[in-house]
Amino acid sequence: MPPVAVIEKIRAPIEKVFDFIAHVETHPRIADFCREVKIVSEKKSGAGTRFHQVYTNGDEHDSVIVVWERPTKIAWRNFEGGSSEPIQTISYYFEQEGDITHVLHTVEHDAYENQALHRDGTERNIRELENLKKILEV
Repeated sequence: MPPVAVIEKIRAPIEKVFDFIAHVETHPRIADFCREVKIVSEKKSGAGTRFHQVYTNGDEHDSVIVVWERPTKIAWRNFEGGSSEPIQTISYYFEQEGDITHVLHTVEHDAYENQALHRDGTERNIRELENLKKILEV
């Protein structure tokens, strides 16, 4: 499956960018396809944190953070309908260069074998990183 991969440069410290993404409840502020995120585990941050997402189209996913390498990488997996197999993996990689943080955002999903869905996913994630940039560069 070809992943969606988008890159953005954000004029902000790497820790600030990582912390915004790592606080998953902020996701609806940057992702126009996401309506609500609620942490559902006792653990509120770090690998193993579980959260529930509701999308604007009505889809819902349970998610778990699987990688937490502050401040350079965070990743989570989304599950659908109580499945034990993830339907997608979402990753953010952060790298500081001077006063710029480079953000590489990838989404791996079998549906992206379909070029139209891949294109749509790419466009959504470009908007997401543009919104992140607008919020953090204030």
